[in-house]
Amino acid sequence: MIQDVLGTFSGMNRGLASTRINEAFQRIQNENVWSFQQVTGGWLTPPLLQFYEQQSSPPYSPTTLPAGYIPRRHGEPFPSPGRITVTPFSTTITGDAVATAAWTQNIPYPPLLTQQQIRVPYFSLYNIIALGNNGTVAYATVSTPGSGQTPGTYTVSVLDADVGSGATVSVTVNSDGTITLPPILLTSGSNYNAPYITFSEGGTPATFSVTLIATITIDRAWMEPQQFNSPYMIYQAYYPAPAGFKRWNNIRDTSNDVPIDWWSKTQSDLAELDAQREIFDQPEFAVPMGIDTRPGSSTLGCQMFELWPQPISQLPYTFMCQRNWPALTNPNDTVPYPLTEELVRERAYEMCCLWKEASKGDEMERGFGANWQFLAKAHHEEYKDDLRQIRIMDRHLMELYFTKARQGGDFCGDPSGYTGNQANVGWF
Repeated sequence: MIQDVLGTFSGMNRGLASTRINEAFQRIQNENVWSFQQVTGGWLTPPLLQFYEQQSSPPYSPTTLPAGYIPRRHGEPFPSPGRITVTPFSTTITGDAVATAAWTQNIPYPPLLTQQQIRVPYFSLYNIIALGNNGTVAYATVSTPGSGQTPGTYTVSVLDADVGSGATVSVTVNSDGTITLPPILLTSGSNYNAPYITFSEGGTPATFSVTLIATITIDRAWMEPQQFNSPYMIYQAYYPAPAGFKRWNNIRDTSNDVPIDWWSKTQSDLAELDAQREIFDQPEFAVPMGIDTRPGSSTLGCQMFELWPQPISQLPYTFMCQRNWPALTNPNDTVPYPLTEELVRERAYEMCCLWKEASKGDEMERGFGANWQFLAKAHHEEYKDDLRQIRIMDRHLMELYFTKARQGGDFCGDPSGYTGNQANVGWF
């Protein structure tokens, strides 16, 4: 299609031709409702942030938490993994060693930490947009135990290829010459970028991994009271609709067999019903939240929806919606059925003719060159003829989505299966 446009319109470059084709493609989608725009997707709500038992090498077990770990306090509604510190007007939240371990653990599936929100009960939610560190050492773990080391306890400095300094740890060598216990942090140091530990007391040296105190960057300044070693919550309250989203057809809680209401609540309603967002339960509503503007977000520009009551347990949700097909970018991209390249090309030709008409100079003599307005109208008529035929073809597909079929009798089914001696979901 790009080559067709370039060969037809002089003065057109490849980038402009690609732009006109995609503009034509988007206009075709916005002027009609097509079967290929109906898509099925889903959300999997993550549980409230905690240490995941299924991680292969957790930095801590319940019996080896770092020194200074603060257990759950009386009256707290949840066991926060570590504590946070943040001051008003700051966009950076600092975690302790336990929070660092929770934020940097290898979670086996999405969502990423930067797709979730953080709050201190019962204040506002803040979008997490980046995970970093403050240059101080949080803890060290043993990567390989080594062998033949001289038993004893040693104080070792944490080194850095850059400018970090001042951190020390205590390393214990077992009686069998191996190192299996995590080093104990003595001083945390500062300005570390790539910390490492070198240890050799005979035999094959052990190797270590050093983790820095983690920090979270939020999407706006913290406008809550100062928090020092305070509990917190990290979970996902806001969920993106697919790119190019236009409208919902349905949202379903497939675990509890109930629909999710996406039409009757607004953010103003939630401000009255649950201003503090302290109701945590199975969501009943999907409420518009605006466009995702988080820097670096994988869903940047997508429409966001808040699930309410807010979910803090893992549950799947399935939705069907109407969305525009993504732009044609790669050379092997094709237009979706039943659209044809000819239809898109005729629409693009019409737009290119109007561009050529608008590009005529004031000094051009009357009657010079092609009549671009006439050609634009001719291409528009060709486009309408093609569109009429394709809409007939697509109407049958659309009826599969939105037309009710009348049935002449009752359905019945066998609730038991004979293959594998298993239950079968059927009509009752």
